[in-house]
Amino acid sequence: MLSLVGDVTSTVTDIISNMGYLGVFILMTIESAGIPVPSEVIMTYGGFMAAPGGVTHVVAVAVIGSLGTGLGSAIGYLVGAWGGKPFVDKYGKFFGVNSQKMLWAEQWFCKYGESACIYTRLLPVVRTIVNVPAGLLNMDFKKFMAYSMIGAFPWCLVLAFIGFVLGENWESIMGASHLLSYAVVAVVAVIAVAAVALYVLVKRGVIPKATVDKYLGFLMHV
Repeated sequence: MLSLVGDVTSTVTDIISNMGYLGVFILMTIESAGIPVPSEVIMTYGGFMAAPGGVTHVVAVAVIGSLGTGLGSAIGYLVGAWGGKPFVDKYGKFFGVNSQKMLWAEQWFCKYGESACIYTRLLPVVRTIVNVPAGLLNMDFKKFMAYSMIGAFPWCLVLAFIGFVLGENWESIMGASHLLSYAVVAVVAVIAVAAVALYVLVKRGVIPKATVDKYLGFLMHV
């Protein structure tokens, strides 16, 4: 829809400039529902706009972007769950889904299971494809929503932080948008390795569990 209205980047920046966090939420909802509005533009510009408020505001932008992703994903899920395959075959193109993408998503589910809803959020283009198939395959809705937003948060946070760091030059990242996937995956990998290492160190008594509970209790329980 928005891709047909002149300059998408200009449209996105105008909406966020005028509506702030609400604009980020609405645009990410639209993007996650399958309408081609690039999240790279939404979240990077959102991070740039949050810069005067500091890192805390950047995190807030990422959280709001993840919530928008959740709502947009729910729309796609319900299309699949309520409409069924005949509806998806006929109207799926309006949600960014065609028969080839449906087949790809179903194969992804068969290979990775429900956790595909996490992995695909870290990949541009394909990040919205699993919504409709998840509904068609009757995945537990609460789990689907949780997985979708868990997977969306690192993507939103990295993009927002890039916009925060680049400042006025935020748009320069668009020329290397294919590198963003690697950046997000790298961040997630580092966090995962650190979590495993911390778990092992606590279990072996190298780091007191009380210390972890004190400083990281809000993130994890080991």
